[in-house]
Amino acid sequence: MSFLSRIDTVFESAMLPPMPIPKAPKGVQTVPGYRTSATPSTAAIRKIDRGLSALDRLSSVRSLGSTKAVIRELVKTSPDLSSAVSFLLRTGIPEEFTAIARDMDGKINPAATGLAQELLRRMTYMGNVDGSMGVQQGLQSLSEQLSLELLIEGALCLEVALDKARVPASMNPVAVATLKMYEEDSSFRLVQYVGGVEIDLDLPTIVYVTVDQHLNEAYPGSYLEAAIQPIMQDLDFNNDTRRALKRAVLPRLNAILDSEKVKKMTPPDILADAVKFSAYKQALIDEVESVVNSLAPEDALVSYDAVAYSYIDGGKDPAQIIERIQGVINGKLAAGAKTLPVVLGHGSTSNTSSTEAVLYLKQANMLRVKLNEAYSRALTIATRLLGQDVYVEFKYAALDLRPDAELEAYKAMKQSRVLEQLSLGLISDEEASVMLTGNLPPAGYKPLTGTMFKTPGQNNANPDSGTSALKQKTTPDTPAAPKS
Repeated sequence: MSFLSRIDTVFESAMLPPMPIPKAPKGVQTVPGYRTSATPSTAAIRKIDRGLSALDRLSSVRSLGSTKAVIRELVKTSPDLSSAVSFLLRTGIPEEFTAIARDMDGKINPAATGLAQELLRRMTYMGNVDGSMGVQQGLQSLSEQLSLELLIEGALCLEVALDKARVPASMNPVAVATLKMYEEDSSFRLVQYVGGVEIDLDLPTIVYVTVDQHLNEAYPGSYLEAAIQPIMQDLDFNNDTRRALKRAVLPRLNAILDSEKVKKMTPPDILADAVKFSAYKQALIDEVESVVNSLAPEDALVSYDAVAYSYIDGGKDPAQIIERIQGVINGKLAAGAKTLPVVLGHGSTSNTSSTEAVLYLKQANMLRVKLNEAYSRALTIATRLLGQDVYVEFKYAALDLRPDAELEAYKAMKQSRVLEQLSLGLISDEEASVMLTGNLPPAGYKPLTGTMFKTPGQNNANPDSGTSALKQKTTPDTPAAPKS
């Protein structure tokens, strides 16, 4: 046997053995996060009303026990944090996606791809066939729930639920706040703790993904922890500012008692006793104060001439001091919420290609990346349960803030590049079709890879739509007046 033959034999024997098909239980194993008991109740589910119209947000937040409970409350009650989270969800969850199954060598498996896409369509559009978890949500709603859990809890959890025939029927979100961990074999075992009952989640159908996980902590921290202190400072400062503005800006009614006229009105026995006279004056002041403080804006005021009334104008204008302090708080709040000041209404920008916009897209892209990871693992589990020795790549479309009219030029550039690679045989027909359409080639498609169908010498210049804001002229080409 030659040396090269021996090398080939070694490499052939170095192939990894195939992974076994996972064994999963039938039916749904997890419990919805709103339950207080592991067993369902026959009573109607209680609606949560935060009573925000009469809520002292600062006191209510401080009364909460855990950091994540505070963040969960602030996401709903704080305008700034709610806006930051909402914009992250709207930006980080695209509408378009692809799902491709590949063999272990990385080649696209058309049959398994069709199976994965069919499962995804069933779970997304057909509803929950086995009725688990009530009404089955679409992929967009599911992505919003998982992303919100990722931001608040620092992790997301997803169950691939099976029907009675062990066919994947749905993807159910799991409330991360209900999860507990036990150390097992130098790792951890997940359980769901609901109503004093522990549900074992050490199953192949459970997907658990974290973000920015610290190695010296078993439980992930919230992605928004750094925003708590700025928000608390903002709430406290706003309360102080509201009280200060009332004193400084709004005019106040001033009542002055005439000492000489009060003495003439005082009985002689009281006037002769200093202690009694002091108490008498204080009682008179309290009476006048009570009358003034109980007046409605439209009420008339009638009194003896011993009391003179006037308005006190507000003090110095505190606008500059308030603006400077509020600016510092807003900056810290935007940094803690990992968003842009313009998202919180604290600034403005007109250039979507600015550094701030690019950095913000990087933050929002974190949601997209983590959702890709979770759905890829879930769909891989689903297809392998059906006997396919493959893995599934789920990819949301890349984030881009540019308008569709401008992106058309870049899509044409991508098409030209992909077709060139296909012509040279650098990519397969399936790869090219997925890159251009998101789907596999249609039935009866004639393979083109490596056929050199792209003729040399053709115009390969990058097309340009001319719609970029950087290329707009300051003076338009339109005529100043209509031509006759």
